[in-house]
Amino acid sequence: MKNIKNLFLGLLIISLSSCLKADDMNIDAVKYKTNVIEIANTGDNITNAGIPGFYSDLGVVAAGASKTFNINVHYTGPGNAPADVVVTLASDAATLAAYNTKNGSAKVIPPASVVSFPTSVTIKKGTNQTTVEAKITVTAEFNFNAAYAVPVKITQVSNGIISGNYGNAVYSFGVRNSYDGAYTVTGTMVDAANSGITGRFPMSVGLVTSGANTVRLYDNAIGGVYHSILSGTSTSYYGAFGVEFTIDASNKVTKVENVYGQPSSNGRSAEIDPSGANSWDPATKTLKVKYWMNQPSVIAGHRCSFDETIVYTGVR
Repeated sequence: MKNIKNLFLGLLIISLSSCLKADDMNIDAVKYKTNVIEIANTGDNITNAGIPGFYSDLGVVAAGASKTFNINVHYTGPGNAPADVVVTLASDAATLAAYNTKNGSAKVIPPASVVSFPTSVTIKKGTNQTTVEAKITVTAEFNFNAAYAVPVKITQVSNGIISGNYGNAVYSFGVRNSYDGAYTVTGTMVDAANSGITGRFPMSVGLVTSGANTVRLYDNAIGGVYHSILSGTSTSYYGAFGVEFTIDASNKVTKVENVYGQPSSNGRSAEIDPSGANSWDPATKTLKVKYWMNQPSVIAGHRCSFDETIVYTGVR
């Protein structure tokens, strides 16, 4: 008899579960027994704890150019919308604050010149979803180092109710400049203070976007913004030394700096060597650069010289 009861209970659970649409994000429509309007999945779902979070890789975006990501607004109820549903959207700082607290993040809202999206959208009668685009523009105010996110909230609907679980969402995105990518470095390196330190070439690196026209050299062997070397036969690196290249509109490398300070805590700084080609070839995506590492406490003048060719191999 006990087994019969358990079998009946199992069949009842399966029956109730099958009444819910597989693609519904939540069961608000069942809970409230009415039509519910929600923000639906868009892009890569990075978190579903508390406020939903989505991520879009927008790829390379040049200064002044724009890319978009989708915002999906969904009607949840029996069948499709029986009439047009007008939905009001807004950027909501409280949503982002709650998201950051829940996820231990520090995302910030982009400047108004960077992001825009429609504040009024319509789910048409006979349909159950509408998609609008949020536009991201790399303006002069765009900060490539900022952890940007766009918090979107449904503030009003013409009929039905706003979802209690999916009435808001946070959209973060990644943007890279045109120099960003995976690269191979060849060249020469001389340490005037220690002949036992030599260049480690070829090197597998990434040039990582740090600004509209700046990139940092990320050394894959070390796992950070450093420059690997050979100390004897062992792979090593210079502590508190990693380079950032600045490239101007005429494709010239105009500056090389140490990201850990000019100088860093151990006295190391970077300096461009003007005798080098110091150029960027956009056709082949090749960077040729010559620079020094200075450390006056160890040796007068330039301690280390680098003459490198950095060749693009693919998307980072």
